[in-house]
Amino acid sequence: MLKSIDLFFMSGTREHFNKIADKYDTWKKKNWYYYCNLKALYRENIPPGAGVLEIGCGTGDILASLGCGRGAGLDISDEMIEIAKRKYGSVNNLAFYAGTAETLELNEKFDYIFLADVIEHLDNVNSTVGALKKFCRKDTKIIISMANPLWEPLLMMMEKLRLKMPEGPHQRISIKELKNIFKDNNFTVTNEGFRTLVPFYIPAISDFLNKYFYKVPILAKMGLIYFCEVKLYN
Repeated sequence: MLKSIDLFFMSGTREHFNKIADKYDTWKKKNWYYYCNLKALYRENIPPGAGVLEIGCGTGDILASLGCGRGAGLDISDEMIEIAKRKYGSVNNLAFYAGTAETLELNEKFDYIFLADVIEHLDNVNSTVGALKKFCRKDTKIIISMANPLWEPLLMMMEKLRLKMPEGPHQRISIKELKNIFKDNNFTVTNEGFRTLVPFYIPAISDFLNKYFYKVPILAKMGLIYFCEVKLYN
């Protein structure tokens, strides 16, 4: 059973994203370069034709960009899901659901499950990770991306200056804590890294730095995006 504080946090998260749903895509266009890099990260790690479940799909853009054989998008905000259905409802291999991983009832296993910029908005990360098992085969890969905790002060300053989407209720967790949660739920990390040192577009500079910075030891952990890929222990 979820604790009362978790239920309060979940309610606040749903309310926040319902409130900004009509401006969500506008914010993504404003920060288009960051979102292009985020989509590229998932296209690099999820092959076309795969069966994919996205937790926290928003209005569906990342999921729709992957060329899934079967794609299911889930979001706590019913307003976001309504927009996703309007945008992609005619795409036969995509379906969208309102709810949480704990409440989603799909008798289906997926090749890949991913959560992009979602971890910090979950009321209970451990509960969500545990709930993902019902959608996993032994070879299912789960990919998580989240903001590097080192960037939190800058991200909050950018939000105050209205340079980025309002976060709403959120709680950053450390990379170590995230890995421990996966370990406690019988998942092992098979790949991890950082991407996007420069999240805004500077001609000839941004693409070059973002392509190579993580290969330089002194810079490798400075990227805005941390990602990890996990799978169940064999």
